[in-house]
Amino acid sequence: MLNRTLLFVLVGSGLLVLATYAATRALIITQAPKAVMSKIQERIVQGVGGWNSCYHNQVYGPRKAAARRANPDSIISSMAYDLSDGPVRISGEIWPRYWSLSIYQQNSDNVFVINDRQLGTERFEFILALEGQETSAMSGTPILSPTAKGIMLIRRFAAGPEDMPAILENQNAMYCGPSAETS
Repeated sequence: MLNRTLLFVLVGSGLLVLATYAATRALIITQAPKAVMSKIQERIVQGVGGWNSCYHNQVYGPRKAAARRANPDSIISSMAYDLSDGPVRISGEIWPRYWSLSIYQQNSDNVFVINDRQLGTERFEFILALEGQETSAMSGTPILSPTAKGIMLIRRFAAGPEDMPAILENQNAMYCGPSAETS
């Protein structure tokens, strides 16, 4: 009888540990990236005063009292997007030294990336939308986001501080916001 009780307690404890491990792991894997993305989105939104607007890094090289960037020579424009009210347009001119656009969904998975060589033109125009949102009458290449919220990043390579005036001009010529067809 004692052996059966001990076996029952050991098996029960093992199952409890296994269930706790599985639940904790699932929670961390699914919720931690969303929490991190929400914090990043919050910072972008505060920087520009709302969703679906471009935030431009306008400083070359390392910055004091700021997070380290993987590439201090990458000048980044970002947008925290929210497609709840309809598609968002992202347009402008590429940067000739190097340019790339990346879209990250709410759980931080990269869902789209293109660079200047793949694009093959000097201008870009994309319509960021959710599945089921009408984009066929809109000009621009559709990009479907699996989630209503996420982050868009555009990276430009700056060979040195002398590139910054032209990069600032390139950033200021960009448009990030509601598609004119949905406004």
